[in-house]
Amino acid sequence: MAFSVISGVRLSALGVVVPSNNLSLHDELAHFDNNPEKARRMSELSGLATRRIAPPGVTAADLCADAAERLLEGRDKNGTGMIIFVSHSPDYMLPASASILQHRLDLPSSCGALDMNVGCAGFVNGLWMAASLIASGAVKKTLLLVGDTPARFADPDNRVVAPVFGDAGTAALLEAAPGEDMNFCLANDGTKHQALVIPGGGARIPFSAADSPADPAARLVRDGKNTPWTLGGYCRIWMDGAAIYSFGVSVVPRHIRKHLEKCGLATGAVRRLFLHQANKIMVEAIARKSGFSPEQTPFDCLGRYGNLGSSSIPAQMCAHFADGEREARQQVMLCAFGAGLAASSCILSLENTDIRPVREYSPPKNHPSRDDNIRHWHEKFYGKQHVNTAGAP
Repeated sequence: MAFSVISGVRLSALGVVVPSNNLSLHDELAHFDNNPEKARRMSELSGLATRRIAPPGVTAADLCADAAERLLEGRDKNGTGMIIFVSHSPDYMLPASASILQHRLDLPSSCGALDMNVGCAGFVNGLWMAASLIASGAVKKTLLLVGDTPARFADPDNRVVAPVFGDAGTAALLEAAPGEDMNFCLANDGTKHQALVIPGGGARIPFSAADSPADPAARLVRDGKNTPWTLGGYCRIWMDGAAIYSFGVSVVPRHIRKHLEKCGLATGAVRRLFLHQANKIMVEAIARKSGFSPEQTPFDCLGRYGNLGSSSIPAQMCAHFADGEREARQQVMLCAFGAGLAASSCILSLENTDIRPVREYSPPKNHPSRDDNIRHWHEKFYGKQHVNTAGAP
């Protein structure tokens, strides 16, 4: 466990954007033998009800850009020294999406740009990176963008993955603030990395234009429960739910207790614990084993938006605090866990944080479609001039 106290940094502002497309378990009754009672029981057990799905052509970077534009409105952008984009669904393999977002958000060219791929622990790990850069004196202000769009790429027939994940984008602004501290604990168990992984599409099992439909990577494999899995298709997640559950309810509570012990804090001193919104059973079990009451552990975003991965904690923070209630902001704990398998936590104050309500995505005018983007690149290949449109490459 890597413990660190980062001084002189504040989370100044936070906002989350979700797509307007809403898919309910009851919209998928064909997967429940057309039995509404089966869908209801699953919802009651897991906490899942509806999830948000990005429309065609909208990426995690688009969602984050919308959240950032709202957050930065009326603020001085010139002091931003770094933009960090945390996602497992970037626009391109190269360049970093952060570089594109720096231009799109009209940040100064003196601003550094960095992509990170962390999974569900991405927001907390991103906070650590952003705060570390500020505390080191390298920059005075960092824009942290966190988001993914796994729901759009899920196979609807895969009932392990499809009902779980929703799409979202987060924007957070961190600034130098003398006298304020953030306490972090980061840990990772790489021996369990295959419990949550996108196995196809990277350098290990690359996709090629020369691959035929008969290529083994494109083969659809069904497990003993008839769940379909494939290495083909962008962003197709393999998830071993039992392994992740075991990690969550055994490792994560110990992680939380050790972090509190390191800080000399009792659970009662932490006003709110914001856990990664994986599912109802895990959240309740982790909170109970860590010594936190249900009142201390808000949990209502999973049913509204789905498991938002790296955005699940900021979405829950925005849903809980955006009404202006401030008393419980004095000392909160964030704890995320997931791919890696990682467990990351942060204790901080949100008393001086501008926390916005969760908003629905507002697409820019003339947002390019997939066909628009294909046409753009074909014209570049041909050497023809191309007029760039909003959000295009």
